[in-house]
Amino acid sequence: MLSLLLTLTVAAAVQAIPDIEVVPKELTCSNWPFFHQMSSVAGPFSIFADSTGTDIDGNRGTYATTSETTIAAGWVGITSQTGTAVPQVQCQVFGSAEMLAMNLNGQFQPLSISEYIYHEYDGLVFVKNVARGAPIQPHWHYYPNGTRQAGTFLGWNNFTTWAYLLDSQSNKYRIRLLTDSAQTLYDGEFTGFVRAGDPSLSD
Repeated sequence: MLSLLLTLTVAAAVQAIPDIEVVPKELTCSNWPFFHQMSSVAGPFSIFADSTGTDIDGNRGTYATTSETTIAAGWVGITSQTGTAVPQVQCQVFGSAEMLAMNLNGQFQPLSISEYIYHEYDGLVFVKNVARGAPIQPHWHYYPNGTRQAGTFLGWNNFTTWAYLLDSQSNKYRIRLLTDSAQTLYDGEFTGFVRAGDPSLSD
């Protein structure tokens, strides 16, 4: 009975995701919203929940610090309430790489996707992580009729579906990238996309 309930929960969560084709874009700042050619910086903008089928759609990205500073300064999540002050995000150059960054204590720090395989941190977005993670890439979505879904979506290597889970300590939604279509959701998780830009704008 428990396995049946889990299957139904996973099925319901997957059904909230629109039927789309994922098209990765080149990882350059010009493919993120609000690109400024003179400075080669895109933004600042927000990242926000999209297509979750819940009332958190449109809620913006924030971060929670972690005591495990040997791993990262913090992890990125989605606020559980609207109207909450959130840090700005932009794309800028770090060394030879163009990366998303979040304003952490007045400085923009690079974001990347954790690659701690078989670990609770696998797939989370880290701020200023110590070990090198996977870059966050921009993607576009297309419906079966060829119409593009509004927005630029966060992901990596053609994967753009994220698992959301409310963290009881921070009261923020943790987001982790699902890089395997057969990956099982944990208890309490549901799926959605993460979009870049401004939730008040159509694209």
